[in-house]
Amino acid sequence: MASNTRRVISQALSTLQRNTLSTGDPLGFNQVYWTDWAQGLGLPKGGSPCLYTGRMYQMLPYAGQAAKLANRYQGWLACPGMSQLMNLGNRLAGESTIRRMAGTGGEIAQRARRALRGIWAGLRAAGVGPGYLYDAEPYSGVLLHELGADPGARTQASRLAALFQSKGIGEVVAVDPHTVHFLRDDFPELLEGAGVKLSHYLELLAPAAERLAPKAELPMTEVVVHDSCVMARHLGIVEQTRSVAAALGLKVLEPPNHGQDTACCGGPIEYGFEDLCAEVSLLRARELAGVGSQVMVTCPICLLNLSRHESELGLRIWDLGELLDLALGGDKAAA
Repeated sequence: MASNTRRVISQALSTLQRNTLSTGDPLGFNQVYWTDWAQGLGLPKGGSPCLYTGRMYQMLPYAGQAAKLANRYQGWLACPGMSQLMNLGNRLAGESTIRRMAGTGGEIAQRARRALRGIWAGLRAAGVGPGYLYDAEPYSGVLLHELGADPGARTQASRLAALFQSKGIGEVVAVDPHTVHFLRDDFPELLEGAGVKLSHYLELLAPAAERLAPKAELPMTEVVVHDSCVMARHLGIVEQTRSVAAALGLKVLEPPNHGQDTACCGGPIEYGFEDLCAEVSLLRARELAGVGSQVMVTCPICLLNLSRHESELGLRIWDLGELLDLALGGDKAAA
């Protein structure tokens, strides 16, 4: 059993790394799927500061289906000959299959879109007018790093640093904690060597929280804050999350495990251990539900994993970006 598990994980890593290095996308997609959120906002193409999504929010509906496929066919993937078949065609988790399973992405795709538009609206309100690379925006390689494939991760991160340098981008604002930790803390020499400063968007919003005057009333007055493990422990972003929530008129409720002592949402182990991921995320979701029904997260992986338990526990998982969009009118700001 252990050898089969190792083989499955090895195959998953091999496929993710091959996809990333050959197509620039961990799912192996060739069609652009990561720019729709910016439609109508009028973001400049390129320029500094540059908003970098790393495709993390946009791939949520597809990543979930890819993980289901990988786990559904674990028995086949454990066979030595199957890896050769995967190398030839990547048929089980090919682009058309995953896109068909995900459909239009449903609710999670809409939440991801609103989250990105809200982050943009927040930065705009704070006086930061970022540009965006649109279809030229590459994936960072963070998933490879978190699953242990550092050579491939470094290669992709090097490509990213070179791209920023070639376009004269000296300041980058990223939207998720995993990408920031990966690029800024794990391989700092790459961006530093390219003369690029990287920030998480909350590091820019929190000091300008007084500018985030809500234009619309939110559908709740209080939220339970779930801290991302990476955000709290590695980036030290804890109070910033709460100050921005407070600026939107929200009362913050704390679960038993919060801040530096936060509990995991279960990701990103779903590619090899879907059942374990579900158990971990359910434990955390129950803990959050014991405090309140409206939960706020600041990470796309947390959003994906915790939202799976909404119906069962009567929860609504909100990304902070969604709340910024509702409060600041991210969709209306383009009009």
